Amino acid sequence: MEKISHMDTILLDHRLQESLLFTDPSFPIKYYEDNLNRWADHQVPLHWHFGYEFFSAVYQDIEVQVGQEHLRLLKGESVLIGGGQLHSYRMTMPGKICLYPNIVFTEEVLAPMTGVIFQKYFSPILNDPALPYIKISSEKEWETALSESLFHIYSLLAAGEHDGSSGNGCRAVEPVRSECPELEVHQDLISVFRTLYCHRSELPHRRPGGQDQQTQIRLQKMLRYIQDHFSEDFSLEQLSASAGISRSEAGRCFKKYYAQSPMNYVALYRLKYAQELLLKSSLSISEIAAECGFRDSSYFVKVFRKYLGQTPSEYRKASLA
Repeated sequence: MEKISHMDTILLDHRLQESLLFTDPSFPIKYYEDNLNRWADHQVPLHWHFGYEFFSAVYQDIEVQVGQEHLRLLKGESVLIGGGQLHSYRMTMPGKICLYPNIVFTEEVLAPMTGVIFQKYFSPILNDPALPYIKISSEKEWETALSESLFHIYSLLAAGEHDGSSGNGCRAVEPVRSECPELEVHQDLISVFRTLYCHRSELPHRRPGGQDQQTQIRLQKMLRYIQDHFSEDFSLEQLSASAGISRSEAGRCFKKYYAQSPMNYVALYRLKYAQELLLKSSLSISEIAAECGFRDSSYFVKVFRKYLGQTPSEYRKASLA
């Protein structure tokens, strides 16, 4: 079992896919406990992966995007996101504590994909195109029971690592140790999906609309351009030309999936890389600014403070303290 922070590991390729490496491929489940305050613009960027994901709001409400849909997870609520779905998370109260637990797992942790158990009971929940996500509240008794099982999974996985707390001693969940953690995690997952299967008629199915393939292809081309050229000074014209579209069409593509302008996304991408350099290198502030494509260090400091609420030097000092 593995617990690790998204902060250090969310690596996206040009298709927005997150690279997932499970420590134990024979038990492919990954636990994350992260703090949205540590992300530029207080948001985990739009991404996707082949594994399925449970995400829970613990300290405050969370704005969640799945594909082009936006939903608000109230404190205590959770969401199951289907494999391959574009998704992101944003905190609603910047500056407040915003630790959150989530797990990513593949089919193999449940049952053999070709077996009757998976095909009959799990696949109708996980692979239904009308269920891109399932929101879990506490309005019904079965949802409360499901949430208890889910949080027990979090606690079991949290105990698999060291402290797991933030700098001020807070945790998203309290770790629970077990003599047979993998077995208990598996039992809880089975319980969760048994509950979902038994109440599948109550789940809010959506009409499968299919993803906008043309928009995604254009986004992929522009994101590849950003990854290849983010350390350079380039314009919106150059970015849109990389996808063979106009400036206005580039804006529409980013607005559709990111709810922001292309160049605002570029700034956040550069800031994310700058955060990594501040934590993992001894480069000076001016050197990091140049490395990340900012025209000068004063502009870098201004943008960093705008989105992260502190200067690069303050961020480095606080993070390494």
